[in-house]
Amino acid sequence: MDFKSSLIREKFIIRDVNASDDDDGVIALSNRMVVPLHSKATGEKEEFVVRAQNMHSCVRFAAMIVKEFQDKGPLMQRKNLHWGDLWAEVTKGYEGEWNPLIWGVVYHKGRVVFEYGERHAFLDIIEKCDAANKDDYSKSIPFAEDAFKAAGKDVTIHYDSNIALVVSFTKQEAKCGVILRSAQRTTTFNFNARPRSRDIDVKVSQSLTVSAAFLEGIQLAFQVGMYNRKLANGLIDKFSDEDRKGKRSLERMNALNSAITKYEQTYDVTYRPERPAFSQAITKAEEMAQDILAPLIEEKFSSGEFDESEWIK
Repeated sequence: MDFKSSLIREKFIIRDVNASDDDDGVIALSNRMVVPLHSKATGEKEEFVVRAQNMHSCVRFAAMIVKEFQDKGPLMQRKNLHWGDLWAEVTKGYEGEWNPLIWGVVYHKGRVVFEYGERHAFLDIIEKCDAANKDDYSKSIPFAEDAFKAAGKDVTIHYDSNIALVVSFTKQEAKCGVILRSAQRTTTFNFNARPRSRDIDVKVSQSLTVSAAFLEGIQLAFQVGMYNRKLANGLIDKFSDEDRKGKRSLERMNALNSAITKYEQTYDVTYRPERPAFSQAITKAEEMAQDILAPLIEEKFSSGEFDESEWIK
């Protein structure tokens, strides 16, 4: 199965046309990935839209849907498909334990077929508008504004988006472009993967999962860097929830790195410009964290909570 898609980070701001300039409006945030499925062998087709709170869960859920389609055929025709089991597989471990606000939803032809957690209701409206416009997503915003107006609510919808991941897969090659933006910098890199032998095909679900590992690892690096600096500065109590979460974050990063390494052992993988090193990302995060924590440390010195002579030692 050939597969092409993009992961989009989205922000919608919905404001009443008569609102004052001080009114910031209602904000709806989401990560969105279209999952087009097509079996060359049978001609069967399906398409889903996955939305989720964070980028890596969105991509992993897409990967699970792809795997289900390739292994067992179309999903909507099955009566015994348990979407909750797929989501549990996506969020098991670190995500399920330490992210209580996580949410995810799957749409088919604008209709919700699975949902978990609390998302903004506006996202459902956008998907219905997209389905009504026959997948011309660019028309969904004005269509939604017209729908609100017909319901007696005159609003403007400001839409902001950027691409976080672009993928193009065939059985002979996986092409992935990862773009991560933050206040400090934008990290961009590409990787291509080819089978090491003719007996192996590139697995779409596996390549998507590795893409998710990069997305999660780079984001998790800041959390680990902050934990390391807090621990070094005596700002974390041992055996506290924060201490346990920090340790689990580091364990999670090691697991992600191992998954990527295993992928590299299975396929011939090339990077441009180079493979992101999680260790370097953590080091940079530690430097940033030290600057962020400096006022808090100074405050503890001033209050006498920290003894300067003992702390220096």
